[in-house]
Amino acid sequence: MTASHQSLYPTPPTAALKEAYVGKNLQDVAAPAAIIDRAIVKRNCSQMLRSCEALGCSFRPHVKTHKVLYGIPAPPSTIRRLAQLSKRLQPGSVAVLVDHPDQLRHLEVFKEITGYRLLLYIKIDTGYHRAGITHGSLHFSELVSRILLEEEELPYTEFCGLYSHAGHSYGRSSAIQAMDLLLEEIGNLQLTSAHIRKLYPTRVHRSMILSVGATPTATSIQNISQHYANDSSQPTLKPGQADTLDRYIRDIKANNDRLEVHAGVYPFLDLQQLATQAGPSASTLSTRSTISCRDIAMTILAEVASLYDARDKREALLAAGSLALGREPCKMYQGWGIVSDWNTTSRPTGRDSCWQVGRISQEHGILDQIPNSPDDLAELSVGQKLRIFPNHACIAGAHFGWYLVVDSDLPEARRDEIVDVWVRCRGW
Repeated sequence: MTASHQSLYPTPPTAALKEAYVGKNLQDVAAPAAIIDRAIVKRNCSQMLRSCEALGCSFRPHVKTHKVLYGIPAPPSTIRRLAQLSKRLQPGSVAVLVDHPDQLRHLEVFKEITGYRLLLYIKIDTGYHRAGITHGSLHFSELVSRILLEEEELPYTEFCGLYSHAGHSYGRSSAIQAMDLLLEEIGNLQLTSAHIRKLYPTRVHRSMILSVGATPTATSIQNISQHYANDSSQPTLKPGQADTLDRYIRDIKANNDRLEVHAGVYPFLDLQQLATQAGPSASTLSTRSTISCRDIAMTILAEVASLYDARDKREALLAAGSLALGREPCKMYQGWGIVSDWNTTSRPTGRDSCWQVGRISQEHGILDQIPNSPDDLAELSVGQKLRIFPNHACIAGAHFGWYLVVDSDLPEARRDEIVDVWVRCRGW
């Protein structure tokens, strides 16, 4: 019997990992390691769910970091593997995106393997220009026609609705800008839904799911129910945005459609998300209205390997490079990670040590001073363990087979104790 593709990506038994790590202190484990603060994850998830519930829309989490809607228009070679995954789950558990008519002929094998239909969303390009189709483009009418016709005559797919991803929201720098993009996304999908019904009035009688989001735009909805008495100088919505969103939601329901919000890195967050300033802080300890380092659940545990006090500026060698931290830039600074204040001298800035990963190679990270930070850098020593806030948690997390879990809601003496191990799914 031929081994399945996924079986060639073995992972150690969870029980063995827990036996090896649970109960240990972070100071006593080998580095680099990916650390997750469970308390922060819970707060971030709860805040997102409460906000969606208050708006009356549903929520779809991505499961890339921590779908199962396959996250890009599915290459033909993935359909058999998705079918096998679906059989292990249940009917209706797997969906794919399409944005070109030629993709449809490769989907029939899913039903041949599972015995039931494959759920289908049309990927709509609302300005990111990474993947997707617009309702005015050359192939749109052909794509919709074939989906609806084949659903009737060759029933191996089930059309669910429209899906967009505002990845360009990562380039914005405020909650107002993120909300503008969310409203643009929703309005675009509403127009596309109306266009489909106009083209095929006798074929489309069902409710369509209009799925919008990216973590910056999704977290921006949390501002609607937040009140910042301590930071009125930073408005999180401009006049009319909340009313426009409310009107869109009412119109979607009136058309018998359903609004869905999706996001991926929102449980963990990272420095890229902090740079967007799109959502409110979930931390009761934060003195800022928007997200801060206190809301970032993932850090990378790394060890200081050497000190270079005699260089033109103070530097240190971190035994963790791009294979642990990734090499994703962050628009708010020029480095590759920021050293938290964990296991360092107390800092006036509250959540960082004034050290950054200023240069990076495969296994080496060079620590230097964050520009424009206080001159009194935290003292470092060879062998000292540090926790680094990554620029992009999804990329950093992918370098590790499992996450070591701590919980900052525990009594202070136990906050560095590993309480669980979360094993990552591997493979493509």
